[in-house]
Amino acid sequence: MKNLMANVTAKATMKMMAAKARVKEMLRDERGEVNLIAILLIIVVVVGLVIIFRDNIEDLIDSIFNNINEGIEEV
Repeated sequence: MKNLMANVTAKATMKMMAAKARVKEMLRDERGEVNLIAILLIIVVVVGLVIIFRDNIEDLIDSIFNNINEGIEEV
């Protein structure tokens, strides 16, 4: 019984150490972080452009819908 418990304890300790090593490696890996920062910067730029050109965008959308409505009335 002692041998069985010792084996189980040793296996659990080995798996815990392997999991700990994988977590450390995952925390050191920075490949995904660069992509995340790039995506966030793109979102910030797009939101900034929308805020700056809000009136122009609203006018464009209004003219598009007006043209659609005029086309429907003609048909």
